[in-house]
Amino acid sequence: MRRTIFAVAAIVLAACAQPPHTAGEALQPCAALQMSGELTPGECRLEASGQTLHVRFAELAAGMQSGNVSIDVIGSDGQVDQTVLESDVSEYRAPSVQDVDGDGRGDILIPLMTGNVNTDYAVWLYSGADGRFERVGAVSGVEIKRTDEGYVAVPARSGAASWTVSFFRLDQEGLHPLVTLQIDGEEVGGAIRSTCTVLEGDGLAAIGLNERAAQEKFCAEPAAQVFGP
Repeated sequence: MRRTIFAVAAIVLAACAQPPHTAGEALQPCAALQMSGELTPGECRLEASGQTLHVRFAELAAGMQSGNVSIDVIGSDGQVDQTVLESDVSEYRAPSVQDVDGDGRGDILIPLMTGNVNTDYAVWLYSGADGRFERVGAVSGVEIKRTDEGYVAVPARSGAASWTVSFFRLDQEGLHPLVTLQIDGEEVGGAIRSTCTVLEGDGLAAIGLNERAAQEKFCAEPAAQVFGP
């Protein structure tokens, strides 16, 4: 009887001693998941900045209408270096990795909710100095782009022939709104003619531009060519 107890204890201790992510390495890549947005539990993996990211979609708690997405950042030793958490997620969809700030290292985008076209993303920026991911804000649109000057541009569909494109200044303190453009299209002679105007420009003073100069500058950006050049 005593030998049986010792054997069971040894098995339990051995299981506890296993690195928590040896199983995670065999998880399906997040990009391969077919996710409808339902808040059903699951797991997948990402790779970013030389690290494995173990993504978990939590089981919905009783009485709750939003879920939790957690991401364990696994170091080279197989241990958890950091856990990223989004605790107010309306739909479960696969996170992705993108170099948002242009430093050559992957940052994390976690979808929070998707409408007919646009998706709300939480943006977690990788800091090479600290070796950690930091949440810098959230954006909503169809994609996230980076301009040649290092601004973040987010095009969003607002109607059948109407878009907004928001531009942000990005640093470790967060995403700072600069200007939002309103872009409308009209079919003329079989071609789409577009007009681009400044919808909001509360952050323009930070870069020394007035509304007229901002319209000329940002409407010419590739990210603003939503109807083509």
